[in-house]
Parts: sequence; structure tokens; C-alpha cells
Amino acid sequence: MSDWRPTASLHNLVHRAQLLDLTREFFSRRHVLEVETPLACVSTVTDPNIESLSLTAGDTAQRYLQTSPEYSMKRLLAFGAPDIFQICKSFRVGEQGAVHNPEFTMVEWYRRGYCLKQMMQETVDLITTLLGKSDEIINTEYISYHDLTDKALGTSLNLLPESEIKKLAAENGLVMRSDISVQQCVDFLFSHKVESAMCEQSGTVVFHYPASQAALSKLNDDDNSVSERFEVFYKGLELANGYVELLDSEQQLDRFVNDQKIRKQRGLVNVDVDQRLIDAQRHGLPECAGVAVGFDRVMMLASIGITPDFSCFVQQSLLPF
Repeated sequence: MSDWRPTASLHNLVHRAQLLDLTREFFSRRHVLEVETPLACVSTVTDPNIESLSLTAGDTAQRYLQTSPEYSMKRLLAFGAPDIFQICKSFRVGEQGAVHNPEFTMVEWYRRGYCLKQMMQETVDLITTLLGKSDEIINTEYISYHDLTDKALGTSLNLLPESEIKKLAAENGLVMRSDISVQQCVDFLFSHKVESAMCEQSGTVVFHYPASQAALSKLNDDDNSVSERFEVFYKGLELANGYVELLDSEQQLDRFVNDQKIRKQRGLVNVDVDQRLIDAQRHGLPECAGVAVGFDRVMMLASIGITPDFSCFVQQSLLPF
């Protein structure tokens, strides 16, 4: 006989509802409009590090479960929407573990006219509100990607030549193959060495990621080698990823096409460019910044207390099923 009982405790269900209420109150006080966009979309992300769940039913066209509501929300902004936020489910293939799940809850919002500093501060404000902790307790450190990698590795990753990056990755345990790219080596070093070095620091906001990791963010006006992108970590656990958004549709299209080339090199399924997003940018995306917060991870921290040890946590126990 199967165990039919939900894995979530009643205590966690109540706590989750309270945090969702807090999130909506947070944005209501700031006059940010709540919106809802489709979960099943005709297009998906080209990002070679993210795989989408696809749906095919009967004679209907293929749909993808959204990995993030980003594209749909940007189309709303181009259409004239004010500051907006959304609490929604997102889905990604291969996300399974103590702090990963293929289905998870995301809080994503966009602020017109916000700079990187304003968006970083508002993200920290939301997270500390949900945790019920002050900045003084969380002791947030703001540090550039350059300074952080130099601090953790003794050298800045965005200054090293490709051969040295591959050598450093191999020395730190990455099993090298001929098809492993420099970016995969960088990702390995960051996740295995740099993030672990942040465990002694409670809250960390890392900003100005290299241009090669700009994703959908604009490049810095004074230094095109870095992007207007940031991430928020708590003791090495990523909680949020945000950008000052790229407005140039042709630059965005070039990045998508480059993603497709990388996917082909890695033997991944080809993903068509979301032309509706490109057309929305051509129409005119307003100057804005956006960020996505992993609600389940913040819920985890709020439930088990502020601790660097996440090994005791099973994420499914916090989900309402």
C-alpha cells in the first residue's frame, strides 16, 4: 500500500501561507502590481545550462513549462505595464536534491528605472523581511565577482587565460574531457570553491559578473568586461539572481544565437529563439531591473533557522503536496 500522506507538515503549510502573505504585503506597500502569466508557453529559454520540460498532448502544438516567467513579464513591460511582480511555479529538468526540485516556486519582479544598487537593496529587503531578520543580523556583504573569486581562489577568474582556468579546474577535481568548455570550468570552480568560501559569511551579494555570464543583463556602461548582474547568497546558498535588463534587441538576439551554438556543441536539444520577446524589445522595453528569488529556499531558511548546515533539509517536505 502506498504512503498517501502529503510530505508537508501542517506547521509548514501555515508558515508557507504566512510568508506568501508577507511577500504580497511587501510589494503592495511599494505599489508593485501582481500579475500572472502562462505556465505552458510556446517558447522557452535557449540557456545551455537550463533544460525545459516539454508538453505534447493530442493535436496541440508543443508547449514548454516555464523555467521562469521572465520573457512573459518583459512582454508586459513593453506593452506598458507598471512595476510588476509574480509568485509562480517554475520547472527545470535535472533539478533534484536537498536544495533543488524540478518544480519550485519563484518570486520575480521588475522595477522601471531601477539601477543595480537599488535592485540589490530591495532584494535583500525582501529576503530579510521573509526571514524575520534585520540587516544587522544577516550582516550582508556586497562584493564584486572579481574581488570574490580573488578572495576565494587567490586569483580573479575573469583575469585568467583560458588555459589557466582549465588547469585550475582540473587541480580542484573537475574530470577534464575534450568537450568541456571554459565556461563549464568557471561554473565548476564557482560552485565548488567560491560558494563554499561564502559559508562563513551570512549574507553575500555578488555583483558585476563577467560579460560572458551576462545572460539577459546589460553590460556596465563604464566597463564592458562586466555585466549589470547580481546574485544573493546566504552562507553559500543561492537565493536570488537579478539584472539591470538588456534593452538592445539585436544584442539579445546575438546572445540567443550564441546559446544555440553552445547547445549544439554540447549535444543538447536545439531550442528556437523566442521571437516574441525579441519583437517586444524592438517595440521598446523600458529601462528596468528584474530579479528572481527562490521562494522555497527562503522558506527553508525561515523554517529551519539560520544555520550553515542544510544537510538536514529535504525540500519536498516544505512543498504543499
